[in-house]
Amino acid sequence: GASNSTPAMPTPGPVQRAPHGAKAAEVYGIVGYLLSTAFFVIWMVWAYTPDSVFHSLGITYYPNRYWAVAVPIYLWTLLVFFIVLYNARNLIQNKPFESYYTVRDHLEEDDERDHAQPFDQTWTIPPAADIPITTINRVLFGVPTKRL
Repeated sequence: GASNSTPAMPTPGPVQRAPHGAKAAEVYGIVGYLLSTAFFVIWMVWAYTPDSVFHSLGITYYPNRYWAVAVPIYLWTLLVFFIVLYNARNLIQNKPFESYYTVRDHLEEDDERDHAQPFDQTWTIPPAADIPITTINRVLFGVPTKRL
């Protein structure tokens, strides 16, 4: 029969089970969820309950309802400001189109893929590295021919 020259994909080992008990991320996640839900419910009660209900319960001191609207608007405005600021900072840090560094950088000098083994031998993804501009030009435009 014909043999396949590509090696078979290795079979995975037994499933690793997590030790008993919750991990820190799980605890922080559920505590954050419960606190944010409780805070939202308290905020909604404060924002929509009439003053007469609070006074009948003996609650006479609470923040002005102006803040029920103002704080979320301030937070959304701050979020939009940071998104714009983040994008502006990234645009400022970009090199101009005519810069030498838009074509070459420090990763091209020591291409890690020269030392990597092919995927079909290791079944791993090679490390990220830049493709030299000469390789890109050869793939896109072919091998240069001599002009007569």
